[in-house]
Amino acid sequence: MIDSAAYRANETNAKRAIADWRLSNINDPYVFQNQGFPVRADSFLDLAQILDTMQEERFDYYMAELGGFTEQDKGFFVKVCLDYIDFYRAVFQREKVVVPLSTLISHFVVYKKLLGYNPGFTRLLELGPGCGYLSFFLKDQDSLVDYTQIESTESFYLLQSHINSHVFGSRFTEHALSRQALDDHSAYIPKGNWHNPFHYEHQKIINVRSRPICNHYPWWRIGDVANRQYDIVTSNANLNEFSREALFQYLSLIGEVLADDGALVAQCLGGGPVTYDTIFTNMKSAGFVPVALVQGDNVPSRTFVVSNGVFVGEKHPLYSKYASARPQFPLLDRNLDFVNSMFFINEDQLERKHVQSIPDILNEILDQIEAPQLHSGDAAPRRGLNVDAPNLKMELRDVNRLRRVAQLERIESGVAEAPKSFDRDKVDRSREALRTEAERIRISTEIVKLKEELEAMRSSRSWRITKPLRSVARLVRRRLPSVVRLAKWLRA
Repeated sequence: MIDSAAYRANETNAKRAIADWRLSNINDPYVFQNQGFPVRADSFLDLAQILDTMQEERFDYYMAELGGFTEQDKGFFVKVCLDYIDFYRAVFQREKVVVPLSTLISHFVVYKKLLGYNPGFTRLLELGPGCGYLSFFLKDQDSLVDYTQIESTESFYLLQSHINSHVFGSRFTEHALSRQALDDHSAYIPKGNWHNPFHYEHQKIINVRSRPICNHYPWWRIGDVANRQYDIVTSNANLNEFSREALFQYLSLIGEVLADDGALVAQCLGGGPVTYDTIFTNMKSAGFVPVALVQGDNVPSRTFVVSNGVFVGEKHPLYSKYASARPQFPLLDRNLDFVNSMFFINEDQLERKHVQSIPDILNEILDQIEAPQLHSGDAAPRRGLNVDAPNLKMELRDVNRLRRVAQLERIESGVAEAPKSFDRDKVDRSREALRTEAERIRISTEIVKLKEELEAMRSSRSWRITKPLRSVARLVRRRLPSVVRLAKWLRA
């Protein structure tokens, strides 16, 4: 783990050693700086403002892209959330925990797509990890041997370092720190057996060989990464945010370290000013071509939250097939297994998936947190769910399930037939389509759940026993409405 003082001291020393301002400045996060993003952090407390950023209000959209969670997905995601909460409370020492569900689920989608390309990947290089939450999902990846991160923004770098230290412990190596921290001095140590006025004791030092899984590199240590090799390189929303010089620097690095059958997987091509055509041209000149491209709602029956791309180098078996093709959205060949596993992930185990809302996940998290307290004999704690947005407030279950099913089926039909607005730009139409699809999936799931509850209720013994009473109640409501009104008045 590293703090801002150590980061800046090592960065300053590196710039002095490089002795070339052009080479030192090509990694400056100028897009972030122009938007007012806090690229520096004077204290660990400053990191709290970037815990849930870049993915605001996208939880439901990513849920729709996944097609919902299986029970295994939900259990894994909640486990990651609990690990994050442990990290948050250990670092920030607060009981009110900011749970970045939108940002966490975006990294879950990245994790799913990496597995879609190569389920058994062992070596992964991530360029620009952002909040660094992919570490939580890779923590128990049995096949993982080397997970390397490169980051050039100080604030993100410090957050990633804190997270990696929490997640990987002694299996994490922070390469921004000086490698000669205990040796880089020539202090004179007095010799002799008389009384030592310095009260100095010779240090007892042993060498312990490090076997890290997670390696964290700052921009001034990128050259060390060139000695490694990776199955996959993933880029986190930055291809058109790099300066032209930085892009070629990273493409040259990728060309050296990427396995012949490996790929550069980009989840979001970035939010910078550089056009996609310019990116594709620059990448082609560096020896990389896209073999899959998706964006928005340009794939029938699918909507993607952000643009996605898979790029391969000249030694990849698919390079010759796509080298002369003009890059365009969408670019998908469903005859390729990884295309189906990465971009049609909603079709996998479809019958076992259910759409989860933010309140669903928060309540599951609280159930997991509160269960040990209840088993220990403590008093049941006050439910700690606190969601401020009005659309997140928990609704009371409609007592009349049949009526609720009918209402939802009418809504579902209306949602499915709702025309798209054509007076917005393409991005807005894509988001509207994704919002519509997410709502349709949510309603369909609720209908299925309600029908299952009705079926279970009607097959129960209590339902059969109370059948005569229900018949009498229906007769009274039809024949004696005044009695019903009187009963309601007395109850009120």
